[in-house]
Amino acid sequence: MTKNYEPPFTPATKRRSATAEDLAARRTDDYPPASRHRVGHTPGLHGEDAPDESQEIIRPGLRTIRANREYSKSIPPTRTIPQAEDEEQDYPEPPRRAKTSSIYREAAPTRRLKRTRFHWLVFVGIGLFIMIVGWLSFSALSSWYNTWQDDMHYGRPRTYQVDAVVGHGDSAANPSHFIAVNLNGQILVIEVPGGNPSKAQSYIGPRLFGAGSDLTPITVSFEDCDGNGDPDLIIHIQGSDKLICFPNNGKIFVTQQQQH
Repeated sequence: MTKNYEPPFTPATKRRSATAEDLAARRTDDYPPASRHRVGHTPGLHGEDAPDESQEIIRPGLRTIRANREYSKSIPPTRTIPQAEDEEQDYPEPPRRAKTSSIYREAAPTRRLKRTRFHWLVFVGIGLFIMIVGWLSFSALSSWYNTWQDDMHYGRPRTYQVDAVVGHGDSAANPSHFIAVNLNGQILVIEVPGGNPSKAQSYIGPRLFGAGSDLTPITVSFEDCDGNGDPDLIIHIQGSDKLICFPNNGKIFVTQQQQH
């Protein structure tokens, strides 16, 4: 068996027409203002409007609950906040927001920095320094290039080879072969008469001294330097104007030790 409960809210009553007193109150501005929430048809219907219109604290839904007599006894009465006598209850005017003021300070004048001036000798010194560095760099590069060129032409150790007819059992068909070598600064010339290795002769020349002397190329040529009409052996040292002549006696070339 189900139990019927009464509704928690009082049933809404049918709206009645406004009386002459209500119309007169509206004309004299005594009629309470409508809800700010713009809901409902009766002013003061919503409890959330109460804090804005009075100092009495009313719990939400209190008016609706009070209409039901069964729940009115369980709800404690409302309390009133005491106020001082001299305290104003309403603002005569709405509070205004404080305005912020901007303070503009005058900018400090721009100070021109002193321009650094150098003496003209400073630029002369910089120019000379650049020239010296450039000259040293160019010299090192040139020396490296020359050494690389000699490596390509003469190899290491420096070696030079040539064929010539000098009258030592050779002919135009079978010329003698000459090899000039700079062996660690010692000049050495090897002759293969007529292309026959069994009759090879070696001629020792002077020794070279100084830094890089072992990389100096050595070449040979054949000219008559003593006036007897036979081609003599002449040794050329690259980078030097001095010529070393070995006279031809018809069989071999005479070295300086053999001449003495």
